[in-house]
Order: sequence, then structure tokens, then C-alpha cells
Amino acid sequence: MTRLPLHVRIASRTVVRTLAVLSALALAACQEGTGPSSDNMVGVGFQLARTSGATALVAPAAGGPAGSTAAAGTVPTITTSAAGMRIARDGDVLLVTKAQLVVRNVKLKSATAVCSDDDDDESTGRSSSSSSGSSSSRDEDDDDCAAIRVGPYLVDVPVNGADGARVAVAVPAGTYSSIRLWLYKVTSSDSADVAFRQANPAFRDISLRLEGTFNGTPFVFVNDVNAKLTVPLTTPLVIGTGGGDVTVTIDLSTWFLRASGGLHPPADANASGQVRAQVQNNIRGAFRAFRDRDRDGRED
Repeated sequence: MTRLPLHVRIASRTVVRTLAVLSALALAACQEGTGPSSDNMVGVGFQLARTSGATALVAPAAGGPAGSTAAAGTVPTITTSAAGMRIARDGDVLLVTKAQLVVRNVKLKSATAVCSDDDDDESTGRSSSSSSGSSSSRDEDDDDCAAIRVGPYLVDVPVNGADGARVAVAVPAGTYSSIRLWLYKVTSSDSADVAFRQANPAFRDISLRLEGTFNGTPFVFVNDVNAKLTVPLTTPLVIGTGGGDVTVTIDLSTWFLRASGGLHPPADANASGQVRAQVQNNIRGAFRAFRDRDRDGRED
């Protein structure tokens, strides 16, 4: 066997020792919590709400005194099955067999953090939006909000109410009070948007799509609502002492509510007008978020 020269043997020993030291340092860092661990893993998923968040609507009582009201509609009822999600109100029946939406820049936000996409043209409050045109699509990797997923990406939400579209990532330890997400109309020319449109040509210039039947008649509903939403968590999520799962629910039962009772036909909201504007407003307010250890769509 050929013996290696002395200088080669010395160099080899040095490399081995260096690798051993680096491995020990990496292990120590993970043990001290500076690296990703199960304590810092957060899963965020989307579900359709299985109970309605709507309240009974009222309307002015015909011929009654000023300020008097009369019942104008009941709270929708929701049932799920393999066929889809059935929403019934005052004799109208909406069966949703497919629900898809485009999402971008899903983040966890602390009470004091300011995401860099909180543009000056957005109002304060629970949600802010731009209903037409294209908002800035720049990525915000330089802010202090923990990024879950950038996208844009297509969310297929199970219509039977099951858990779905969940992604888990490691985030910095901290206390988070809300989910920041962009219900996104894909129109910009940046590389991510172009790639998305090529992979999903049916979603060019729209942000969501529903399929189903309304009172037995098939429909396809599409919309270009472009909304940056800050969805408060019902209780703060503390990361670092244990991971967690967050569920974002979407209450479809409120989308097509009609003030006079019943539901608007989804096809009526495909065209510009008052119905479409009201439906878009209802969509923006239909998102809720909470910690969901069991991923069962119910707050823990």
C-alpha cells in the first residue's frame, strides 16, 4: 500500500477535525433553538366554514314608523357531503362543488409588526382591498412579518368541509396576533405571475372561482376581487414554546346574501353592477383565523 506524503496526511487530519467542530457547532445551535425545530413549526391551512357567521338580516318595515324593521331573511344553513357544500336560505339552495382561490404573501403578523406591503392607499381595520386594477406584486422578504408562503399559488379548498391546502414552515419565535394574506388577481408581468398564468390559464385576471348549482341550475362564478386582508387570530399564537396550526376559514354562506331574503344567483354577480359589488364586499369579510391543533375547523 502506498503511503501518502506527510503534508497530505496533515491536511487530511485538519479537514476531519474542522468538519467535526462544525458539526458540533451546528448541533449545539439547533439544541439552543437558533435553528428550525418542531417548537417553531407553524401549519397554515384553508377550510370552508361549516357554520354560518351571518346573522338574520332586517329591512325597514313597510308602512311602519321610522326606525321599525321587519325580518328580511334567515340565517343560512350549511350541510356538507361528498357532493359538496349545500347552503340554504329562504328557499334558495346553493350547492358548491368546487372552490378555488389565488393567494399571495401569506404571513404571520405580530401586534407591532408592519408588513412592507401595507401600502398607504389601504385603509385601517380588519381588511383592506383594491377591487379593480393590479396592485403592486413585489415580494416582501425584508420586513418583520414571518412569511409562510409567497406565491401566487392556487388553493383548492375542499368543499366537503375537510382540512386542506395546508403548508407547514419554521418561523421565528414570537407572539403572533393575525394572518396577513393577499387574495390576489394575477395580472402583473413579474416572473412569478407569468409562471402562474402559464400553469393556470383559467385564472388569468381573476382571483377566485366557484362551480356548482343554484336551485338546480349549474353555474360558474368568477371574480377579480383583489384584497389584502389582515385576519385577526381569535387568540394570539405563541411560537417557541411549541408549534401550532392555524386554520383560515372562508364563509361561503355570506357571499351571496340578499337583503330582501334568500340568496343572489351567483351568475348575477358575474356581471358588473350592484350585486357584484355587494358580493365582493361580502367576500372580503368572509375570512376568519384561529389556532386549530386538530385541524378540524374548530377553535381549540
